[in-house]
Formats: sequence, structure tokens, C-alpha cells
Amino acid sequence: MKRLAAWLSATLIRFISATLRLSLEDHGGILNRPNHPPVIIAFWHNRMALMASFSERFCRQRTVLTFISRSRDGQFMTDVAAQFGIQAVRGSSSRHGASAALAAIHAANDPQVDLVITPDGPRGPCYEVQPGLLRLARQTGRPIVAINYQLKWKYQLKSWDRFFIPLPFSSCHLVTSEPIHVPENAIEEELDKIKLIIAEKLGSDM
Repeated sequence: MKRLAAWLSATLIRFISATLRLSLEDHGGILNRPNHPPVIIAFWHNRMALMASFSERFCRQRTVLTFISRSRDGQFMTDVAAQFGIQAVRGSSSRHGASAALAAIHAANDPQVDLVITPDGPRGPCYEVQPGLLRLARQTGRPIVAINYQLKWKYQLKSWDRFFIPLPFSSCHLVTSEPIHVPENAIEEELDKIKLIIAEKLGSDM
């Protein structure tokens, strides 16, 4: 039943994605460019619904590795992600974070692997960049590409992250940011400025 539920969810996501009137701004140079330099892809937790479909569509020849918590919901998300060819490291800032980070750092040795993280997940606060994203960037030496999409038609849940439920046939504007570098020796003030830049590029509800 769990596999069937994951397959049905992935099928619904693909259907909705196929109906979207999509426009792109790929400042990060990662869409349909399989030989791009390895990056860390970041997007807000509430944008997850369509990101797997976009990965399958625009990054098919890359290996995508994401962080998913070791919760019951996390297992379902892992099963859905697998339907799109996305690999998962189980762990988060709140549970098994150290082992997940080590696995991601090891995977970062492969230039064909892109790491994916939701910087305000898994528990929020919503739209607040947590330290784990910048820490991962410093440890791997990879730049961050922030991804945002805006939907004309959507429903938002009353959850902590105000999760986006995309509606069919909506217009969707997908934007990737220029690569954002995090210097290994950056001081606290520099890191705070980088967090603000990332949050701005990731967008909000509007």
C-alpha cells in the first residue's frame, strides 16, 4: 500500500506539472545543463511539491541527493522522491544530523551529484535559513543555488511552512539564482549577510 500511495502521489505531481504554463529564469545555469559544476540546491520547505518533477524534467542526467528526516512522514517523502530518481539521506538538524552530513560530504566528492536541502526544514521557522545550509556549503566548498517558483493558482495549507498545493493549469515562474559562495573563513557578520541574500533569492508567499 505504501508503494502504491507513493506511485499515486508521484503520478498526480507529474500530471499537475505537465499542465503548468511554465516560464524559466535560469541564472544558476543548472537547468538542462548536465555538465554544470556541482552545487547545493536550496528551496523553501513549502515548495517541495513540484521540485521533484522539475528535477526529473530539467536535471535528468544528474544525480540528486536530498536530506529527508527519519520520521514516518519522511519515509513517505523518501518513497515519493524515489519515483523521480531522487536519492535520500535520512537525517535532519533535529535527528541523525551528523551522520546525514557525513554522507552528504562523502557524496560531494562526485561532481555529478547535486545536493538538495530545504534550509527552513524540517520544522521551521518558515522562511528562516538555518545554519545547516551554510555549514554544508563551507564543508563541501560548493556554491548554493537558490530555487524559487511562484504559482498564480495554488492552495496553501495552514501548516508551519504554509505548504504550497499547486493547482492544475496554473502559470508557474521558476527562477534559479546565481551561485552563492560561502567562504570557508567567513566571519559571523559575513554569514548573516549571506543568509539574508539566500532568503531574498528563495522568495516568499507572493
